[in-house]
Amino acid sequence: MNAPFNAYLEKILDLFPDGIWLSDASSTCLFVNKQYEELSGFSREWMVGRKATSIVKEGFFDVAVNPEVIATGRPVSKVQVLSNGRHLSLDGFPITDESGAVVMCITFIRDISTIVNMENKLAAQRDLLSTMVRVNNSSLQSLDDGDALVFSPAMEAVMSKARIMAQTDISVLILGETGVGKDVMAQRIHAMSRRTDKPFIKVDCGSISPNLIESELFGYIGGAFSGASRSGRIGLIEAAAGGTVFFDEIGELPLPLQTRLLRFLQDGVIVRVGSNTPRKVDVRVTAATNKDLEKAVARGEFRSDLYYRLKIAVLNIPPLRRRKEDIMPLANVFLQSFAKRYNRDVSMGEDVEPLLLNYDWPGNVRELKSMMQEAVVTCPEGVLRARHLPISPAVPTGELASAPVEFQFEGKDYHDIMRELECRMLRAAIARFSGNMTAASKMLRMDRSTMFRKIKDLEKHGLKVL
Repeated sequence: MNAPFNAYLEKILDLFPDGIWLSDASSTCLFVNKQYEELSGFSREWMVGRKATSIVKEGFFDVAVNPEVIATGRPVSKVQVLSNGRHLSLDGFPITDESGAVVMCITFIRDISTIVNMENKLAAQRDLLSTMVRVNNSSLQSLDDGDALVFSPAMEAVMSKARIMAQTDISVLILGETGVGKDVMAQRIHAMSRRTDKPFIKVDCGSISPNLIESELFGYIGGAFSGASRSGRIGLIEAAAGGTVFFDEIGELPLPLQTRLLRFLQDGVIVRVGSNTPRKVDVRVTAATNKDLEKAVARGEFRSDLYYRLKIAVLNIPPLRRRKEDIMPLANVFLQSFAKRYNRDVSMGEDVEPLLLNYDWPGNVRELKSMMQEAVVTCPEGVLRARHLPISPAVPTGELASAPVEFQFEGKDYHDIMRELECRMLRAAIARFSGNMTAASKMLRMDRSTMFRKIKDLEKHGLKVL
């Protein structure tokens, strides 16, 4: 009975739908069936006589259950990844002699590549959904009618250049003062490009914590750092796949991240935090700053190679004071838009135009828009008059006021007086933007962290800013 059975044992094992690996107490392969040959791509002749641990060291697969089964005398289950990328489920069981000693290990192997691929796809979809919810579609703002108005020759030239750039995938650097509409221009370029139906993701480099910005941009794998999501998270660059990622205030990007961004611009490849696996991502990059990047490069605050990589295509948006032809059309559209939104019947009086045209607009289009919004909400009459606007016709912005600033000199030295003056300046800037610290800091061309530090220092000296 035993002789015929042993003679047909190999044929019997070859009929099993699962792969089978049989090894001795030293993890040396004694037999593999036909199904395992097909799953692994390794021939029976090549496998028999080799130790599982040696094959792992040679890199043909990453794990083996045989040594652990033999050492513990208990069943062991693991997932094995072959050098060809196939995923196999391993279930190893001990075979003992009469004394209970483990003499062999039999492992049943199943192909789970399809399941793993499906799980990876589902995880990627969950990551993308999580990121899009986190972004909350706030990156792509709807363009107001006023944002699309261009009347001045200066802006016509900028828009003509932008249309040409939009038809390519080249990275674009947008320069200009705070409030000129750099983010709006980035959105226009995206809207005019072939990527218009794909995501537009805005990254505010000045507002993300330096400790988090790397994982926000490039994503991370589960367990990459303390507090990380167990399932990992897709980064903002990946979330913009096929579309555009816009780096606002790129001059605030930390130097180590500038290096990684340069690598991405050159290769189109990202690596999530905690991972060694590169991912190819098709994304168009636009960036903006109100900083003088050439000076930042000279000071060692900005990488020269990244600057010259971005400098290939540059759009310089002129400030509103240099394109006065745009002021009144924009003001009228903003006024009508907010009047409709707040259900108010407000028109513009004749004395408003000269006031707006003679103002220097340090906050540019953003300031004009905010001023019209405030005017619609607070105007006590149906007609907006010059007296309703927070602009003095006698002292245009950019000129020094002739009236002296009143100070209480008694008991104060120079430093006390300068601190008081700085306190007044910060208080006025923050009040102009209704407490919006980010907007105030951008108008003053001051880092937000520097503003907070100054406020804290002033409070130490008994001066209250907020």
